[in-house]
Amino acid sequence: MNIKEMTRPECVALLKSTRLGRLACVRDNRPYVVPIHFAFGDNAIFSFSLPGKKVEWMRKNPHVCLQVDDVAGDGWKSVVVDGLFEDLPKAPEVDNTIPAVDQPLPESKHDREFAWSLLQKHANWWEPGALNLGGATPAVSGSHLFYRIRIEAISGRQAFQ
Repeated sequence: MNIKEMTRPECVALLKSTRLGRLACVRDNRPYVVPIHFAFGDNAIFSFSLPGKKVEWMRKNPHVCLQVDDVAGDGWKSVVVDGLFEDLPKAPEVDNTIPAVDQPLPESKHDREFAWSLLQKHANWWEPGALNLGGATPAVSGSHLFYRIRIEAISGRQAFQ
């Protein structure tokens, strides 16, 4: 078997074609790894979640790592992304007036809409982030959040015959 370093374009291609990854975060020198569904776009990873241990830990220490892989036949590809977690909060509700034509959307609203536009291209994009433990009932609306991982470094390896 031969192993080679993947180029950045090869790593990005895997991120674009993959939906499931393993997100690692650390708090008080303790690692925590969970599977997440994600979408890649604008040089960032976007995902969706309910509040919980993962979100609490990422808010405390925004340095995270995402690993994705593709195993097929006699070979495999694996990409690791080092990045910074960013919560994409809802834009504050100010009033119901229509903004001026030249007034841009608030950045947080634009970022959330961009995240949603990428994620919604996949069936069941809200899973597992919106499922309650032990069942498939979607959790209460309004408690969910979108987040971004700004990519700081990306690397990958590929094995082949």
